Amino acid sequence: MSELYITLQAKGGVGKSYVSSILAQYLLEAGVPVHCIDTDTTNPTLLRYQPLRCEYLKLAEEHVVNPRAFDRLVEILSAADETTHFVVDVGSNGFQPFMAYAVENDLFAVLEGLGVRVVINSVIAGGPDVAETLSSTKAVLDHTRVPTLIWLNAHLGALEHRGRPVAELDLFRPFAERILGWITLPKYPAATFGQDVEQMLKARWTFDEAIAQLRLMPQMRIRRVKQDLWSQLDRVFAPGDHR
Repeated sequence: MSELYITLQAKGGVGKSYVSSILAQYLLEAGVPVHCIDTDTTNPTLLRYQPLRCEYLKLAEEHVVNPRAFDRLVEILSAADETTHFVVDVGSNGFQPFMAYAVENDLFAVLEGLGVRVVINSVIAGGPDVAETLSSTKAVLDHTRVPTLIWLNAHLGALEHRGRPVAELDLFRPFAERILGWITLPKYPAATFGQDVEQMLKARWTFDEAIAQLRLMPQMRIRRVKQDLWSQLDRVFAPGDHR
């Protein structure tokens, strides 16, 4: 069965493209055929990761998103080989149009009928963006019925809301069976790991590209970042369930 991993978050600048790139790299290393699609109308970051060979799906005409453009996405998914896995990055300005399209067209049920298993990636950012990203993630959980992988991005601050850790909030309890897992993007020491990751992100390097480009100690730190993320993903995905 083909699989679609789609990254959805209404708030911009919280790491959606980084999350999409991580998952694409993880799947590729597992030997899975991966087709990446970037739909961001203003800043198609995933498209700039050259080794991922990402396709760009144009959603907007004169800065207005045309919901019918998502028809093309469904056509691409339906025509693919059943072994292909898709990683789709939806920009923040495409979030509301996509969610409206998905609900109106019962999209995920349609995709299931076409033999496509859907997993949603939702990013919750720490610090000042906690409340807004929580609201968006809750909207995804409220209006869909598919497995959701939640990514906690601590780069921007503490992952707490009203004094409680995000992952322990009551709002997630009704959705516990559909939450596939939690992946944490930790806040690294700024002068070492943080600077290395920032350089990698600015250059739009994959982990392997960064390791090839950097000097010895930065290489080792990027390897540790990658190993940590891969270990977390291994705990979410049982061996073979994404092959």
